[in-house]
Amino acid sequence: MSILKKNSSKPDIEKLEAEKKVQDLIRALVEGDSNTSWKAARALGRIKDEKAVMPLIEVLNSENNDLRWNAAISLGKIGDKRAVHRLIILLKDEQWYVRLHAAEALGMIKDERAVKPLIEALKDEKIRNEAALSLGKIKDKMAVQPLINAIAEDDFAFRSAAEEALGMIGDEEAVPYLIEALKDEDISVRRHAAGALAKIGDEKALGPLKEASKDRRWYIRLQMEEAIEEILSKKK
Repeated sequence: MSILKKNSSKPDIEKLEAEKKVQDLIRALVEGDSNTSWKAARALGRIKDEKAVMPLIEVLNSENNDLRWNAAISLGKIGDKRAVHRLIILLKDEQWYVRLHAAEALGMIKDERAVKPLIEALKDEKIRNEAALSLGKIKDKMAVQPLINAIAEDDFAFRSAAEEALGMIGDEEAVPYLIEALKDEDISVRRHAAGALAKIGDEKALGPLKEASKDRRWYIRLQMEEAIEEILSKKK
């Protein structure tokens, strides 16, 4: 029987989810029409039952774009490492939003096998912000230098995502670059740099943060002062 065999009946996905009827949802996933199947995939991710892992992996081969990305996210929510290989393949999907959710799912699962593919995904302008954040969640130091390189990119959102990821990893190698980013022309980049420095907790950042706290905007001053307080609290 094909994994994508259609079924003329349309199950009540919301009811099945509320009652946690996992087997019925799996049946809807593999036999339902295009609309039913992606809704079933989403419901299975919210239930987080491991019995759904292999059926969700199998439908990653579907031609239904909505099914692929919803299955990817649900696999991320379940967090089973059996999905990692197929999600890595999905980083090359023809649809950018499918690639995006594959990157997000890999960050949820936090498996080191995804580090190199996610570093490669930093070159994909459609998904690089999510790839950066997922690298931060995995916390592998192999990602530090590529993320430092990203701080020099033109796109302020990408720079901010890279800074946030560096803060999650917590490697002091990033500190000088994050300090320099406190002078960035973009407010979001400066604030993310401060947040990352606070998480890393290196006292070398205290002076630059104090200087940055002289900004005329109260919310920038507040962000810098909070970062200083967080670093000082780590000393106690």
